[in-house]
Amino acid sequence: MPRPRKTDPGQALTAAVLLFWREGYHGVGTRQIETETGVTRFTLQTSYGGKMQLFLRALDFYLDRFEATLAPTMTDGRLETLARWFETRTPPKDLAPGAPFGCLMVNSICEFDGTDDGVSARAKRFFAILRQGFAAALTAIDRNGELAPGLDIETRSQLLTACAVSMNIAMRAGNAEGDPAAIARAGASMVRSWAPVEGGAESPGR
Repeated sequence: MPRPRKTDPGQALTAAVLLFWREGYHGVGTRQIETETGVTRFTLQTSYGGKMQLFLRALDFYLDRFEATLAPTMTDGRLETLARWFETRTPPKDLAPGAPFGCLMVNSICEFDGTDDGVSARAKRFFAILRQGFAAALTAIDRNGELAPGLDIETRSQLLTACAVSMNIAMRAGNAEGDPAAIARAGASMVRSWAPVEGGAESPGR
């Protein structure tokens, strides 16, 4: 009887993230999981609880990394830092191969369309990370005097969340539809337009 291959759990999970990121959940079979992650069919069932549980673990891993490295956590009080978040986001090295495919969480939300409670729970966490991150950044910017008077932070946090999500959808679509770089520039331009106007307060309707 051949000895089972030993696969580092961390490396296997990173490989699973990249696989699901590229192919989606429904586009991946157990043979492909074994080939690309080293997780055998037996281990997939006994250690992970099946393909769906591996996928949910991959989403959790992705969200943890997203929150730590890519989420809008700018609290230096500078409007320009927030604007440049849209223009210069760089994923960590181990997840860089997935970057051309947009955002794993956004892709999964679109793929499952609210049909799986586990994915929906992680979607809720994802949107909370974005909204709270943008709100914290805007609050710090306002406190630093770099935000025009009268601008509603909650409303603009929602706007920035929508911009970030649409940018990733366009990225996943590739050249077929949309232009993620153009959306990124528009998002950055919108943020910069929220700066105070010298000589008087800007209308809060911007």
